[in-house]
This record gives sequence, structure tokens and C-alpha cells, in this order.
Amino acid sequence: MQCPVCDGSARDHTPPEFHGIVVRCATCGNYDIADEYLYKLRALEPAARREVLQKAKQLAKFGGPSINKLCF
Repeated sequence: MQCPVCDGSARDHTPPEFHGIVVRCATCGNYDIADEYLYKLRALEPAARREVLQKAKQLAKFGGPSINKLCF
């Protein structure tokens, strides 16, 4: 798969019950994106997508970063 943030090569690790996508990217790291924000993220320019991921990493308290409404 292609990383939604950097467009590089990534792996999809989404469990069946998750409503979104779980990404493992060598460049961006491990993160997930809620379904309703995947298209919003992809509509952004690359620099803005990196900013959204950075905000998700800052907001992560336990576990991995999650891109959701708080990141936009």
C-alpha cells in the first residue's frame, strides 16, 4: 500500500473490526486514521499531511498516534 501521509511504501495492518486504516510506514512510523478522515487527509498537500500526523503524535498519550478530528 501507499502511505497516506508521505506517499511512500507502507503496510496495511488494519484489524477486521477497526473502522479506518492502521498504517506501518518506515518514514512516518505507525499510526491509524479514522475512516471519516482518510479522504480529508488525502486532499491536503504533503506538508499539511505531515503536520496532521505530527499533531496526532503530540496528542497520543497511550498507544500509537491516531489521526482524527482533533488533528485538523
